[in-house]
Amino acid sequence: MSREYGPAAREERAAEVEESLEAVVEEVAAANAEAVEARRAFQEESGDVAAALLPFDDPQEAFRAKSNMDLVRSLAVFQMCRVRPLVDHADAHFVAGKDKEEIQPTLRFLARHGIAAILDYAAEDDLEASGEESATGDQVVARVYNYEGEELCDRRMDVFLKAIDAASTMNGAGFVAIKLTALGLPELLERVSNAQLAIRGLFEQFDDDGNGSVTIDEFRRVYDTYFTSDAEAESAGWFEQLDVTRDGTIDYVDWTSQISLFDTAKIASRCRERGPFFNAALTEEENDLLRKMLARVETLAAAADASGVRLMIDAEHSWFQPAVDHVTTRLQAQYNVARPVVFGTYQCYLKDSLPRLRFDLERAQRGGYRFGAKLVRGAYMVVERRRAAERGAPSPIHDSLEDTHANYDACVGEVLAHVARHGAGLMVASHNQASIEKAVAAMQRLGLGPQSGVYFGQLLGMADNLTFVLGQHGYGAYKYVPFGSVDEAMPYLIRRAQENSDMLGGVGKEMGMMRRELKRRILG
Repeated sequence: MSREYGPAAREERAAEVEESLEAVVEEVAAANAEAVEARRAFQEESGDVAAALLPFDDPQEAFRAKSNMDLVRSLAVFQMCRVRPLVDHADAHFVAGKDKEEIQPTLRFLARHGIAAILDYAAEDDLEASGEESATGDQVVARVYNYEGEELCDRRMDVFLKAIDAASTMNGAGFVAIKLTALGLPELLERVSNAQLAIRGLFEQFDDDGNGSVTIDEFRRVYDTYFTSDAEAESAGWFEQLDVTRDGTIDYVDWTSQISLFDTAKIASRCRERGPFFNAALTEEENDLLRKMLARVETLAAAADASGVRLMIDAEHSWFQPAVDHVTTRLQAQYNVARPVVFGTYQCYLKDSLPRLRFDLERAQRGGYRFGAKLVRGAYMVVERRRAAERGAPSPIHDSLEDTHANYDACVGEVLAHVARHGAGLMVASHNQASIEKAVAAMQRLGLGPQSGVYFGQLLGMADNLTFVLGQHGYGAYKYVPFGSVDEAMPYLIRRAQENSDMLGGVGKEMGMMRRELKRRILG
């Protein structure tokens, strides 16, 4: 959902956000410091508890932090969320508030129970309408870039910097979540994604036999076919540059480490004819805008690194995600050498998520930096399926919920093994109890304690029985706390409602636990 702001309105709104956030960050800082201390105390009191013994199913334990009115409200909201037309009106349950006074009670309440907050500025942006691709076939569509939007991106960077400052008080336990669509124009992100896909497509052309690697003979043959110069020395020079490991072959890790987005126009100029790669190459204007966007994210990553904060880059629609992945990998190689600072997000409902995850783990290992990931099931199911259907393309999403569950657990297992061997960082962002239990059990098998670089996150107002039990047993438990006015937060809330509407059909267990706890309190 997009909104149009004139220059004056943008300036006024940015000033309001900055003023409001100044007060909000003070509350977040104090509350999160309190949460870290409470978490340590809980762990000292309970010690390490076997995964099977974590009392997720005990209503008294899971909801001991909740008042009777809290339980009644949660039951009412979950019941209403089963009726889709009502989800628009449940914002108070899922958004902490718009200013210091409104969010303070929520933050303090969470902190007392060992749960820290991840401040999530709930402003989102997207392409107009359905996000049409900028080039198809031989057609090149000119983009008109909105430089007033660039100014707003700069102001949002300042908002995120203040959130990083707030999280710095947590002694290394703070997280800040950012969205690239808040820091770069959506039109640019789609073009960058198209260029990334073109770079991959070019590799697949050179990989003539499809075995995942390119030999010197394959390279020369394809080079002579598609590029203007057929000088053997020139193609050999390119091959040598791309063969990072000097083993006589180029794989996709080598390829992506050496071919830059900024080189696409230069490479395209050597093509014998116009094709997908030529059309996807970035213009000078786009390169300039990309440099500015990268400067914003690098400013945030540098601030997070210096402050002992972890920076999570949220996932986006699939037509933006290649650009997001590129930025994330670039930042990880620079800032994740000593510890995982930058975390990328993997939406495990996507069929390609496990192969991409394995590729990125391999790339981090070869590159000598610490991998960092947040694993979610997915946030754009409705839009992704509709867009694929409109284009006559196969859905990128797993065909069944069971397939998504299995893929999610497989992804968690891959990263946990990397945490144990290579010091990676992992945020298990899930509302699924079975997945949480499997993750905790795997941690114990691998000798990973509650404070070993594995964290657990749920949305404010969702899966409280999981978050509170984890926090009360010393695990790194977090709530995503959306912050902003209702107008700004509505796209976020609608997306969350769509994401969780199927899951809400299965919260009967949590609702049943709430009812049993209320009955126990009232009747004794």
